[in-house]
Amino acid sequence: MIKFIKKNKILWILLSYILRINYTFFWKYRRLNSKKLEDSFKIYLEDKILIKFFEQKSNNKLKIVELGCGYGLRLFNLQKTKRNFELIGYDINKKYLNFAQNYSREKNINIKFLQSKIEDIVVEEDIDYLISSFTLIYVKKNNLINFFLKNKEKIKKGFIFIEYHSEDKSRNLSYYVHNYKEIFEDSLPKFKIEYEKINNKRWIKSDHEAYKIQGYINED
Repeated sequence: MIKFIKKNKILWILLSYILRINYTFFWKYRRLNSKKLEDSFKIYLEDKILIKFFEQKSNNKLKIVELGCGYGLRLFNLQKTKRNFELIGYDINKKYLNFAQNYSREKNINIKFLQSKIEDIVVEEDIDYLISSFTLIYVKKNNLINFFLKNKEKIKKGFIFIEYHSEDKSRNLSYYVHNYKEIFEDSLPKFKIEYEKINNKRWIKSDHEAYKIQGYINED
């Protein structure tokens, strides 16, 4: 269906405009195929990047929060490598969260899943790292800035995001392509930020591409 709509430029522009008005509605009520989800439990490139990042950490008892965890795939795969991590996932889709919670119980995996829009999250306890993968593209710039301003004091070590980033204005209509340098300048001035292109063909678009964005508390 989506492929057909994309072929019709006018329909695609119209659908993109409607989605941009309220991405929340789309993700909150997106249908769930639990059988298909179970079959998709494998290691993807996003998982490899996150696992490699945390394998380099000597502390095996870190507290990690994922923004937009979906049905928990990133967290489940990370838990296989770092069993002593305290893992928390936020998502807006209740069906996906129910699946994740049920799967956790069945497999005796201790991961906490909570329902919230990203812009409404208030982290009440200190955490070590925030993570995300292609989630922040559905959050408006000002909402992202406000999220970081609200929660920056609770982030004690840093973050790693796998997201689309561009310093130039993107023509993309399907999601927001943020300039994270502007966002972090306004919201996380105490963090040292590193940007690394991922160079995966699927994630290189006409005017933007995916980056591994790492943030660390700047002690200077």
